[in-house]
Parts: sequence; C-alpha cells; structure tokens
Amino acid sequence: MGRLILGLISAALLVLAFPRFEWWWWLAWVGLAPLLAALHGLSPAGALGVSWPAGMLFFMALCAWINQVAGVTPVHYVLMGIYLGGYWAAFGLIYAHLTRVGGFGPVAAAPALWVSLDYLRTHAGFLALPWGMLGQSQYQQLPVIQIASLTGVYGVTFIIVMVNAALAQGWLAWRAGRTGSRPRPRPPFRLAAVAAALALAGSLAYGYHALLTPPATTHLRISLIQGNIPQERKWDECFREEIVQTYRTLTLRAVRQGKPHLIVWPESALPGLLLQDTGLMNAVVSLVRETKTPLVLGSAQRPKIGPPDWAAAHRFNSVFLITPAGEIGGVYHKMHLLPFGEYLPYRETLPWPAGFAALAGNFVPGREPTLLSLGAFRFAAPVCWETLFPHLCRRLAAQGAAFMVNLTNEAWFGDSAAPWQFLMMNVFRAVENGVALARAANTGISCLIDPTGRIVERVRREGRSVFVEGILTGEIPLSSGPTFYARHGDWFAQANVALTLLLAVVAPFRKRRW
Repeated sequence: MGRLILGLISAALLVLAFPRFEWWWWLAWVGLAPLLAALHGLSPAGALGVSWPAGMLFFMALCAWINQVAGVTPVHYVLMGIYLGGYWAAFGLIYAHLTRVGGFGPVAAAPALWVSLDYLRTHAGFLALPWGMLGQSQYQQLPVIQIASLTGVYGVTFIIVMVNAALAQGWLAWRAGRTGSRPRPRPPFRLAAVAAALALAGSLAYGYHALLTPPATTHLRISLIQGNIPQERKWDECFREEIVQTYRTLTLRAVRQGKPHLIVWPESALPGLLLQDTGLMNAVVSLVRETKTPLVLGSAQRPKIGPPDWAAAHRFNSVFLITPAGEIGGVYHKMHLLPFGEYLPYRETLPWPAGFAALAGNFVPGREPTLLSLGAFRFAAPVCWETLFPHLCRRLAAQGAAFMVNLTNEAWFGDSAAPWQFLMMNVFRAVENGVALARAANTGISCLIDPTGRIVERVRREGRSVFVEGILTGEIPLSSGPTFYARHGDWFAQANVALTLLLAVVAPFRKRRW
C-alpha cells in the first residue's frame, strides 16, 4: 500500500506541473521520483499494481476537461483513463524487468523507456494521443525547451526523467545505507548524478545559446480574429447572419488598426461549407475584396462531434486561402482527424457500442501535406489538434513553411484547462521547426508564438483570453530554413526505442543485480 501511495503522489505532483497549474512547472523535475523509487525491487505484477493506478490518476486529473464535451459519459472518461494509464502500466512492467532482472539502475533504465512509450503513444494509430508528455510541462521555460529543435519534445522529456531517476537512485542508496542493506553490486549514485547534471547543463547551454541567436530580419504582419461564437449557436441557422456580421466587423476593425498582410479566422469559422454555399462564399469574397487583404479561414459543413450526416458524407475539415482578387488561392484538408469525433475508426468492421457511434461524424482526411502560398512565402495551416503531433507538423515544415497558422475551436471544452494545454503543445511545434506560429481560436487562446516558443501576445479582454471576442495584430518573423529536427525528424525518440529494446534483450544475460 505504501508503494501505491508513492505512485499516486507522483501522479498528483506531475499534474500540478501542467496548465493550469503551470506555476508549479518545477514539480516535473522531482514528481516522478516517488514512482521510480516505489517500483524498485518489485515483481512485474507488483509494478503493474503501482504504475497503472498512478497513470490513471494522472491522465484523468489532467484531462478532466473531457467531461465538458457534450455526449461524453463517465464510462468514456474511465475508459480514457484505463487506456492512457496503460502506458504507465507498461512502463512499470518493463522497468521492473530492466532493474530487477537486468540489474540496470534507474538512470540507465527509465529515461529511454519513458521516451519510447511516449513515441509509441504518439504513433498508436487512431488511439494516438501525445497528451501530457512530461517535456510539455516546461513550455514557458525557454532555455530548457530549445533542445526540442534538435530532438523534438522527446529530448526535454528524456532529461526530466533522467533527473528524476537520479533523485530516486540517490534516495534508494541513502535508504540502503541507513538500513545497512547495501545492494550488491550497485551502480554508483555519483555517476548517475553526474550524468543527469551533465545532460541538464548541456541542454541549458544549448538553450541559452539558441536564445542569443539574432532574430530573423523578414517579418509578416498578421491579424487573428477571435469571434467567440458560442458552441450552441455555431451551427444554428438562426444565428447565421449574426456570425457572418461578427467576423466582418472584427476584420474591418483589424484592417483599420493594423493594416495586416494576412488575416486569419478560426476553424469552422462560418456555419456551412464554403465551396457549396454561394451566400457564404459571396460574403467572404466581398469582404476580402473590400479589405484587399488575403484571408485564411476554416470551413466545415457540420460540427466535428455529433451524429453522422450521411446526406453530406465525405466532407473535409478544410482551410481556405482567399486572395484579394476574390479567388481561392489554396486549400488544405485536415489530415489527422479526431477519432470518435470527426470519424469512427473502422466503422464498417469493428462492432463499436452505440455510445461511440453517436458521437462520431463522417469526415474524411486529406491526403497531402499541402502548404498555402502568400507571395514568395509558403506557410502551413494545421487544424485544431493536428498540432499535438510533432511528426505531422514537422512534415509540413520540412516542405519549406516560413511560418504556421493553427486554426482551432476549443469551445467544446468550456472554461477549462484544455485551451491552455493546447497552447502548451503549440509552443513546442514552433521550437521544433524554428517557425513562428499564429494561433486563431474561436473562443481562445488566440496568440502569436515566435520560433523560440515565446508567447509574444494573445487576445485579451478584461484580463481574459478565453470566451472573449477580440482581434490581435502583430508581426511574426519568417523562417530562414528548417531546424535539425525538421530535417531529420524523430531520430532521438527512435534511438531511445532501439536502446530500450537492446536493454530488454540484454537484461536476462546480465549477472549483476541492482
């Protein structure tokens, strides 16, 4: 029971390191240590009994906002916790094998294993959900996160786990010394501490150097429009004209105040499919011609969550670029759709319960990572939760994107931590790819993020950024070229997967025990 309590303490401490408790970000550097200490010496079954409940508590507390989404039931919530907590359970099982059978110390076993499971969780097909990676908790600590331009967010997670493992290893050595039971033989704690300190120092040195790099000299002036359309009105035909007028008024104000080079509206800004709705298209074209400014906006025929509309089957969730000439200058179709929201995975082959089918729409994914063009520059426009996935945004950036715009609608989650956690992951997409990122959200958080991950400014009204109407105009630097990560992808995470497999294979043949 005492070990289980230690695991639950780790879960609670780590939740406090994430938004909206980000002022406790430093807890990520110590919060995992109790779990690692608790797993020491346990059998695989014992490790499973400690790590799985701890993982469930972590993810269910971190993602409690999911209960704000219409149609989500307590059963869905618990199933989410069981699934995501299963990654912590897998960590406990494999960690017990590496330390108890193979004799590897925490610093040798934990960092690579944790990163490997994060990488698996990011690439788990329709169940992929890279939410709550430990590295993400540091999104406001700019010197710490610059290493993501080399390794992706996985590098930051690796160092955090390494520091926690050194603390756990030191505590176990201290406890063994007090009780007189010296593990025979054991890896020296000093070596583990030095390795963790060097990794952290090297990361910080790189981070401070990156922050001193002269900024780009070419800038783009961009205006973000936050319409703050209530979710219950967004698809109601009775409010159609009111919604169009809201965006028109805000756009004209942005042009008068800032004279931007580009205007961005959120995901599914208007109630209807732009290409099929002549009235909406005429209203948008008329506005763009009046402002003489290119406009990027999201368009979908129906909400992303809700029963499928088979009369309007095979629709995309799209981003359109409208030129001042009133023409469509480019289209990007969302490639990574929201499972159980925008579509039901393997609808025809898997016997999903009716509760799942009731939430899922019938969108289809785009096939090509299309960039949009603005004069001599091209930019990427990932939609909503596509910015959760490092490899997807890297695929867009590697094609030569000078900047990114993220169109999103997070009104589904109410006034919760979800928009702040989405913002947290957007910061890493900027750093990883060395591009500025402009985020246009329906209800917030609309903001500008520079290539170092600094949140330059966000829409504010009476001290609030969520569920307020507003505009934000500012300049963003244009990228001069892809980062190491953008060129080479998830090499670091893949190396950790290979290292973990090697340790697991070697473990039974080692004679030393820790």
